[in-house]
Amino acid sequence: MDAFLAVVDPWLEEHADAVLKALAPLAAFGGWTRTEYEFGDPLETAYALSRVSDALIYKFQPLLPPGSEMPWAHDIHEPERWPHVTRDQYLAAFARLGMAPIGDVAFDPFFHEVVHVAQHEDPGAPVEITGTLWPGLMFGQMLFSRTGITVRAGARHLTAGIADRSPLHNVFMRRYRETSDGSLSWGSNSQWKTDFRRDYLTDAAFHFDIDEEPDSDRNFRGEPRKLTSAERSDLVRYRCLTRPLQNPDAWQSACPGGRLTVSRT
Repeated sequence: MDAFLAVVDPWLEEHADAVLKALAPLAAFGGWTRTEYEFGDPLETAYALSRVSDALIYKFQPLLPPGSEMPWAHDIHEPERWPHVTRDQYLAAFARLGMAPIGDVAFDPFFHEVVHVAQHEDPGAPVEITGTLWPGLMFGQMLFSRTGITVRAGARHLTAGIADRSPLHNVFMRRYRETSDGSLSWGSNSQWKTDFRRDYLTDAAFHFDIDEEPDSDRNFRGEPRKLTSAERSDLVRYRCLTRPLQNPDAWQSACPGGRLTVSRT
């Protein structure tokens, strides 16, 4: 069965206009904030659509490495039975929802999700993109999804086995690694109250996770966080750990700490 013709295309015919209208307030940086909660508001609609995207790009991704523990998201779903669509079908579907492909741009964790790292013999070698597995998408100034890539890099920038294997945050599911988002701690109904993480690109800056409080050296209990400032910044930008931590005891508690703005200059 052609999943695109049988399922995706008919769904778009019926719902694309309504979904595009619901998402429209999110397209511009500063264009929408939640003043009071309403079920199915733009953040929840965007999150639900991101789950559709995760299903459609799943089979573009490599398998879990041999010997890996089964991620919880895989265990509670049957992702290997999810449909496969072509790259062109994927882009066509999301174009009807107002999305535009990111295209060929220099490596930046705002645009790119690192799927595999080939370690360069020079620890200082910069990150070089060596392949693309699936396309990323922008919705106006808002990042909808990052491009999946393979890279070659020095260990001082990205460490193989960490940058491509540590848990990926603010993502529902990937075939090749463990993920973590708000839905995975909820029941089958409440998970649809999960908010989409919003990152924006403006002329002046990259704006990460704008609906959270600013990144801080203290956790929500007011206790000092175990990560360095640079480690916290990388965790917000990459959504995962990228290198060995200065304090190895911080590994289990490492998660993005909040809003971050990075100048484009």
